[in-house]
Amino acid sequence: MDDKIFETKLNEFDNMTSAPEGTEEKEDLKETPEGAIDVVAPSVAEDTEEPAVKKQDKKKRKPMSAEHKEKLKENLKRGREKSIETRRRNRELRDIEKKEKLEAQEEKLLKSLQNKKNKKDQENSLLSQIQELKEKLKNKEKLETIKEEPQKKEESPQQKKEPPTPEGRPQAPPPETPAQRNKRLYKMMKGLR
Repeated sequence: MDDKIFETKLNEFDNMTSAPEGTEEKEDLKETPEGAIDVVAPSVAEDTEEPAVKKQDKKKRKPMSAEHKEKLKENLKRGREKSIETRRRNRELRDIEKKEKLEAQEEKLLKSLQNKKNKKDQENSLLSQIQELKEKLKNKEKLETIKEEPQKKEESPQQKKEPPTPEGRPQAPPPETPAQRNKRLYKMMKGLR
């Protein structure tokens, strides 16, 4: 079994390496001057040689007349002038487009800068308002402490008044401590920054 497979593979290999049938190489026989026959192997270059391409002779042109030469020169001159004018016009159009594009970009930049400036101005105004409110609160507390101190000095043990009864007036909420006040202010300022 293995021998059959080996033989078929060997035959296939031989078929691939050998030249196809009908195209076998022919040996050339040459006679030497002494009368002996030499066997010459065919050369590969001779078989693959393509037939030489013949160059066709070009027809000779008739000589140009002076009038025709002048006409061609004028046409060439007009064509050059036209192309120069076209290039100049196209260059100007490109320059205009570039300027418009730059102006549009500059406008965008200016708008963004103005928006940033407006935001900063708003933030600064809000911060200044907060500072003013803080100062007013400090001034108000100072005034309250000043008002309370003179009352304490004026009161003497003889002139002490009876505290008002809770039934007559509703009681005020207890005074706010500085820590509570700061906490309340931070909550108010939280959304501003």
